[in-house]
Amino acid sequence: MPTPASGDTPPDHNGSTPTAPDGSGTPAPGATPLRWSDPATWGGKLPAEGDTVTIPTGKRILLDQNPPALGGLTVLGTLEFDRRDLELRTDWIMLHGHLEIGSETRPFTQQARIILTDRKPGEDLMGMGDKVIGVMGGTLDIHGEARGPVWTRLAQTAPAGAQEIVLEGATQWRVGDRIVIASTDFDPAQAEERLIRSVSGNRIGLSEPLKYTHWGQKFNYGGTELDERAEVALLTRNVRIEGEEATSLSGIGAQMMVMDGGKARLENLELTRVGQRNVLRRYPIHFHMLGAGGTGSYVRSAAIHGSFNRCLTVHGTNNLEIKNNVAYNAVGHCYFLEDGAETGNVFEKNLGILTRKPDANRGEQPLLDSDRTPATFWITHPANTFVGNVAAGSQGTGFWIALPEHPTGLSGQTAAAAAIWPRRTPLGRFEGNVAHSNANFGLDVDHAPKADGSFTETASYDPRSNPADPKSSPVIARFENFTAFKNRNQAIWLRGRNHVVSGAKLADNAVGVTLASSESGVENSLIVGETANLGTPNPWEIKGPGGRSLPRPWNDGSDFPLRGFEFYDGQVWAKNVTFADFREVITSDGRTRKASGLSYRRRNSFSLNPHNYIEGARWLDNSPRVYFEDPMNAHDGDKSSAFVDRDGSVTGKAGTQVVSKGPLLFDGSCSLRAEWNAYTCNKKYGRFFLEDLARAGSGPVTLEREDGASVTLVGTPAEPPRSFSTTLEANRSYQLSFANGAPSRFRVGLTLREGGDTLRLSLPYPGGTPTIYRDWWIDARNTLKRVGSVAELEASTGDSYFLEGGVLHLKLMVKPGGNQMVLDVCRQAGCT
Repeated sequence: MPTPASGDTPPDHNGSTPTAPDGSGTPAPGATPLRWSDPATWGGKLPAEGDTVTIPTGKRILLDQNPPALGGLTVLGTLEFDRRDLELRTDWIMLHGHLEIGSETRPFTQQARIILTDRKPGEDLMGMGDKVIGVMGGTLDIHGEARGPVWTRLAQTAPAGAQEIVLEGATQWRVGDRIVIASTDFDPAQAEERLIRSVSGNRIGLSEPLKYTHWGQKFNYGGTELDERAEVALLTRNVRIEGEEATSLSGIGAQMMVMDGGKARLENLELTRVGQRNVLRRYPIHFHMLGAGGTGSYVRSAAIHGSFNRCLTVHGTNNLEIKNNVAYNAVGHCYFLEDGAETGNVFEKNLGILTRKPDANRGEQPLLDSDRTPATFWITHPANTFVGNVAAGSQGTGFWIALPEHPTGLSGQTAAAAAIWPRRTPLGRFEGNVAHSNANFGLDVDHAPKADGSFTETASYDPRSNPADPKSSPVIARFENFTAFKNRNQAIWLRGRNHVVSGAKLADNAVGVTLASSESGVENSLIVGETANLGTPNPWEIKGPGGRSLPRPWNDGSDFPLRGFEFYDGQVWAKNVTFADFREVITSDGRTRKASGLSYRRRNSFSLNPHNYIEGARWLDNSPRVYFEDPMNAHDGDKSSAFVDRDGSVTGKAGTQVVSKGPLLFDGSCSLRAEWNAYTCNKKYGRFFLEDLARAGSGPVTLEREDGASVTLVGTPAEPPRSFSTTLEANRSYQLSFANGAPSRFRVGLTLREGGDTLRLSLPYPGGTPTIYRDWWIDARNTLKRVGSVAELEASTGDSYFLEGGVLHLKLMVKPGGNQMVLDVCRQAGCT
């Protein structure tokens, strides 16, 4: 603890000051405070400039004047701001007792400023650094004047050049207040900060004209309301914590750290020139390793802007209330759950505008590699509540649910860490959140920290009833009523199992939703290609009709078709989804940009589930329903793309398969839909796979159907490729060949089919007789028998093989009640 300067300890006046009955040293509520301005409070001499001052245990001092700039302030008792305009300038505040500016029942309505300075650069106050309000076992109460709403939306579009905006409703905002208007285009930097010049009801005059158009109208699509209106946030509060003006150059801003049993009840305060550039644990507001001690602490209706390092950090702390706050223009992940051990925290109706990636030209460096694509909401444990929050413009992602396998950082060093499984913990409430104007995803559930906390690895989120037991019953993760627009990549990207997106409204995104998942889908949702919100593209951008901004203005046209629901992995589905306004357009550089409600993930090297499906689709216009790009030879997934139209709401006939131009997917019985660049077929498709278990570099491999159609598979990305798969029709015959000879051990299979389905396969197998095992069981009792002719093989039930002239003939047959047939082919018994 800092040592009080000589003469700083006030004497007892008229005996001891009454203290709280719990013995904490905090004065009892009725205690008469001593006045800062009274020399007797300080033993006859007021604190002087540069002094380090201590308020001892048991003393309650009323700050009733602006003291000189202090070297530091330790509060063991209580410091209360008097009800007058005040400014406190100090290098730091160490709070073991109680600092009070207003109360919940009687907010502070005057002007208060705490300015943290840096007389002694490099100080480290009890491990908290410098320019800090450190709450170490004490209580910080700041309750500024309520000026609601602290954020709202436009009531009508504000065009570029406008010097007045119209808000959704009347506010208590005043002339001279500072506000920010969020971007409603793809570029998050189109957020604009202005001073209020005039107020007339819900009409706000601005200090200077707007540079960009900000959308302010709602849309109605078949009875579903879509809201793309710009958020407008009040940045001014009457209680303000800030770094000194020199902070703007140094990047070493003010910070607040609550730890070691501390409490913070914060509402209606402003923080600016805060956070410390490139320094771990130096954030505007930081709850640090409190565990369950977060209960009772909250941050409400605060404004955090101009931060050099994050916005609000919850680190190893549970049960906080983070509600109705505004964060603007911060570097790195903004609302930040740090380690993956944080649970029970409630984030409700918070707004983040312009979350910036570090800029080396400003001397900024990422604290985490993931800060290079920062998230406005970085979420590392699912057992928290996120309701009604808005991520309004990040140079990375809006909501990033980045789940480590176990907690990382300091939380990962605890004994409890090994029993915490974020990737298998059920999701808390994720409902009514909005993400727009993000350079990457609107919502990303994937791409998580590795065990050492470094970035990044793919992360499959598979919630279970008992997270410690991966075989316990699955729990559906429901993402409810999510709105996302003007995101340059996917509005939603999910990886894992048992995810349901329900009630989503997605519009003006490069891709509406991609589920890199299984047993997952989208239901009761609206997906719109392009609305009347044209945006304000930069001069260098490729543009659409009417000067529209495009999600990929540097790589548009035929290279990047607009897509609504994107089939991938599996099994995934879309039920009762409404589609509208997907249009093929000519861009300003003369290229044709395709668009469709349904497509598959492009440039995909992984096989898809042919049972992916859609049902209950609703089309509000003549938008292209499907567009499949021509398969690329280097990507096997492109050659295997297919989905089922279960009820005919896409093709007009229930049960129809829609397939790409992969050569093994169609034949003369199929119909070409030229406008879709796809075929419709009535066939039984399954998934064929081959694994080179010897890792011999045997590929590429070629499959040729009995009618001569063939496809060459390059394999999934690896060195050398050892897994090859595609979609093909069951109950047909195929020849398999290896570019570099059959490996000594390999596995072939037909999956996603029904009992009795077959696949006849012939392949070169020179030099010896194989031992072949059926359905994953390497045991002598499970070997295939060798038969003497093709006719005998045809008559068999998948328990035989035929070898003649160096050619191996196999009949894969799915057992009754099963859905797959797998064979291990080995040179030696036991596959040794």
